[in-house]
This record gives sequence, structure tokens and C-alpha cells, in this order.
Amino acid sequence: MNNIQIIFLSVIIFILQLLLVDFLSLNLIRPNFLVIYVLYISLYKGRLFASILGFSLGLLSDFFGVGSYFGLEPLCLSIVGYLGGFLNNSYEKLLPYIFHSSWVIIIFLHFFILCYFRFQNLYISDFSEFLMIWLLSSLYTLLFIFPIQFIFPLKEASHAEVS
Repeated sequence: MNNIQIIFLSVIIFILQLLLVDFLSLNLIRPNFLVIYVLYISLYKGRLFASILGFSLGLLSDFFGVGSYFGLEPLCLSIVGYLGGFLNNSYEKLLPYIFHSSWVIIIFLHFFILCYFRFQNLYISDFSEFLMIWLLSSLYTLLFIFPIQFIFPLKEASHAEVS
């Protein structure tokens, strides 16, 4: 996949995020297709490219009103791109459960940062409610990642050799 294809696919994913985020929203909990896409690109292209792409997509989402606080989405998507880039070409080097738990932790970290800034008052006043929103937001996005795993597994995005 070359850079032109990645940019074209980025526009399509962004438009899907823009159109479907309100439709799929469940009481302040919504999936984030951009984080899934940036994670795949970070596994495919590496840290630098994914961090730049994540920052650009986050900035676009803030400009179009998808994000909640200006600058938070570029920060979080850049972090996902950078941390996911560490898993580039590492499926063969790591045990499979460590590889898969690593990208799940990256998704959970992304949503922790988002939820911490969006729901600071809940973090201070009702920590159990904050944890519930954080876990449900993370799990809602993971619910969309698992079907994608059957079509295009993350281990293949990480240039894994099937033996």
C-alpha cells in the first residue's frame, strides 16, 4: 500500500467517522474508527508516518467538530501512532498474546486519555462512573476491531510471516 492509497483510505475513514459517530453514539459513548485506522497504519508503516497521520486526522476531526476538546484528538491519535509503531515488524519477535495485549493496551490508553480530559469532574467526584465510561468506550471500539481481524488481521499488518 503506497502513500496515495493510505491518504485516500484516510479520507474515506474520516468521512465514515464524521457520518456515523452520531448514529452509533450510545449515551456519550461512541466508537472511534480513526484510532483503529491509525493503529493499523502504525503497524504497517511505522511510528513516524503513523504519528503524522494520527496528528493530521485528529486535527481534521477537531476542525469538523468530531472531537470534544481542540487538540485532544491529535494528541491521542499521535500517541496511538507512536506506540503502535513499536509493534511494527514485531509479531515474529513477541509471543502472540503479548503482541495482541499490547495493541489492546494502546487502545485502552487512548480512551483513558480522552475520558480523563472529557470527564474530569467524574474522575474526581465519582471514580466508578468514570471507570465505567472509560471501559465502555474502549470496549465499544474494540467491538469494531474484532470483526476487522477476520478480514485483515493485525499480525498481517505487522508484516508477520505465517508459518
